[in-house]
Amino acid sequence: MTETQSEPSAGEAPAANAESATAAGREIELKFALGEAGFAAALDSGLLRHEGPKSPAKKLVSVYYDTPDWDLLRQRIALRVRRSGRSLPVMTLKWAPDDGQGLFSRGEVEHTVRTIEPDLALFEGEAGANLRALVGAKPLAPKYETRIHRTTRLVSSGAAVIEAAFDEGEIVAGAASAPVRELELELKRGSEADFYAFAGRLGQTLPLRLDAVSKAERASHLALGTAPEPVKARIAGLPGDLNLDAAIGQVILATRDHFLVNWASLRESDAPESIHQMRVALRRLRAALAMFKRAIPCSEFEQFRARAKALATAFGPARDCDALRELVENGPMPHFDHADFLPLLDALEQRRLDAYAQARELIESAEPTLFALDLGGLVARRGWRNALTADDLGRLTEPVGQFAAESLERLHQRVLKRGRKLTSLPDEQRHECRIALKNLRYGAEFFSGAFDADAASDFIRATAHLQGLLGAHNDVATAEHFLKGSHEEKATRAAGVVLGWCAREALTADEHLAKAWKAFKQAEPFWE
Repeated sequence: MTETQSEPSAGEAPAANAESATAAGREIELKFALGEAGFAAALDSGLLRHEGPKSPAKKLVSVYYDTPDWDLLRQRIALRVRRSGRSLPVMTLKWAPDDGQGLFSRGEVEHTVRTIEPDLALFEGEAGANLRALVGAKPLAPKYETRIHRTTRLVSSGAAVIEAAFDEGEIVAGAASAPVRELELELKRGSEADFYAFAGRLGQTLPLRLDAVSKAERASHLALGTAPEPVKARIAGLPGDLNLDAAIGQVILATRDHFLVNWASLRESDAPESIHQMRVALRRLRAALAMFKRAIPCSEFEQFRARAKALATAFGPARDCDALRELVENGPMPHFDHADFLPLLDALEQRRLDAYAQARELIESAEPTLFALDLGGLVARRGWRNALTADDLGRLTEPVGQFAAESLERLHQRVLKRGRKLTSLPDEQRHECRIALKNLRYGAEFFSGAFDADAASDFIRATAHLQGLLGAHNDVATAEHFLKGSHEEKATRAAGVVLGWCAREALTADEHLAKAWKAFKQAEPFWE
């Protein structure tokens, strides 16, 4: 199989197969993309002033290895050998541990070697065994390299000691190359909460923008001629023996990371799913925080819910344009003369381009980066503990299964209440029922691992089907809002056809609604 044929998929975030970071070294690092002016400003920042003797700038040449089928890349594992001046090369293995610690926590093992060829036998323990099993008898070959001039500074903030690395250079893959200008912050020792707080202060004073794509990932796209793809949420339920305190942190980080990993796709393409997944991530976060707030009266939960809602609303126009275009192209357009729809699609495309430009401006603004950093800080300092008295802190040590069962039962009852006489409800009340369904579905996805997997899957499927049918009426409202605001005379006929199509689809959905509602009510609550 050729490298092009074996191109890795990025449709879902994959799980790592290496051992946990806590067992073999854990790296906590934030990476920021910078423009030329921002890079210069960061170098001059008083917050990043070097402490102690200055270290000279280094030239780092890192060669990354993989199998012909890109097996390491598929598992988000990076194997590199780095040279710096006359020092002996350093071989490094990095992976994304599946331990709920978040996107910016990685497993890392290093060994000094004598040649630039990797020697897998040096990696010991489970990490080494898993790596050798993954590679098998396949040859390892250099795939790409990075050539970086790095200036490092050591700074302290509170109880955190932080290494700031200023990287300028290029990524090289065959004849292709791409520039690099980044600031990396790595927690060397001390408080992770103080580390995030420091990064937040930097983000308020410098044009820093979080970048979830590593140099290795950028280089792999360069080598394969691909671009970052939208990433769906991983439906991996939390195990029932996890305590509530740990579950809160893992859910917050999972939803934050789902939001973050889709920035790259938005930056480099018009893939509609990127905007959609970012909004889904923000909705999932809001739903989770609402559940947690009922048990733990943490005011920060509500503040983050408001910030998430504001971001999701700002991305709304781009998503509406994508959804309407998909509706036109996959709905009425194939059944009529295509030419009749071109004026409407042209008007829609102009709005879509404007909406995407605004969405990209938003991603490059300070708020999304600060929002993500602040969420990381909340988890690092376990900010919700401050909302509980000493006597009540014990509930955080309880297994999450008990909290999940109570929360899912409450959400289930809310849906049943709002859905009474569902087929005869007006659109506004149907929309309220649909929102309640979404919250129940997200909660079921978060906590399904604490219960029987098959029963949870059946319940989630019934919930999703009902939610989709209720969404048909929402599509009509979205289409009406856009089409009635169009002043393109040539688009009038097509607009009428689309509205008629939407109305018919809503009626068709209604024909199936009673059956879907009955199936939902009969679905066994898997948490009982």
